[in-house]
Amino acid sequence: MSSGAKNFLTEPLSIFVLVAVVIFGYNAWAGGSDASDAQTSGMAAAGGDVVVIDDATVSMLQDNFAWLEGREPTEQETQTLISQWVDEEVLFREALAQRMHLSDGKMRAHLIEKVRMLWAGSPEPVDEAQLLDFYMENMDSYYTEPTLSFSQVYFEEMPADAAAILAQLQAGESVEGQSFWLGKNLNSYSESILRSSFGGEFYETLKAAPVGQWLGPVESARGFHFAQVSRKGEPELMPYQAVRERLSQDWSAHYRRQNVSARTETVKERFTIVMESNGG
Repeated sequence: MSSGAKNFLTEPLSIFVLVAVVIFGYNAWAGGSDASDAQTSGMAAAGGDVVVIDDATVSMLQDNFAWLEGREPTEQETQTLISQWVDEEVLFREALAQRMHLSDGKMRAHLIEKVRMLWAGSPEPVDEAQLLDFYMENMDSYYTEPTLSFSQVYFEEMPADAAAILAQLQAGESVEGQSFWLGKNLNSYSESILRSSFGGEFYETLKAAPVGQWLGPVESARGFHFAQVSRKGEPELMPYQAVRERLSQDWSAHYRRQNVSARTETVKERFTIVMESNGG
């Protein structure tokens, strides 16, 4: 068993995932039952009123205690662990019966991520030929971002004489604005940095602007800018060796996504997917 799966199965909420999957399947099949029937069925899917404490559960509780405390639990401590586990199991089943996992977005996301982790698995070490093939098949993902270089005159508030300032700049005159944290001249800034620093609308405006022409004022998340684009850098393919480490990580992520996707499609066959619309 992989370490990811082992960690999954030893977490207190892990059984929630497995039982919830059963309930989801039952609800998809039962479909038309009312809320009371669904609640009763949920309890049946979770084991009804029977709570089984087997040797594997006791061993898991003792192992967890030993890992945390650095020693084996005493008999009395073991009984306390079992009692606590039973209390938690009862609360867990009550949460399922009340369908809390369907109304709590964070809990739902947590369960989904847990299942993804369980199904993802760990890829075998990838050889150079496989990695090179992966690079060739996914070249579009390994281009640099487009870049912009521009000069700017910045004002925190919209200047009253904005038209006059633009005319001065277009005439080649110098205009003194306010200080900006990135300075007056920004050289080869990537799209993602410009979008996060100034906002998407600002970036799109400068991207469409003619090179060498002053324009403005252009509003950003930080104020108002008169800008002159001096260079637009096109995306360039990054060499294989330059992205070798990233490729290895992307390969592993690709492998895990494929595993999850394949398993999801298999499980999905047990469900009937119904699209409902109130729009008529």
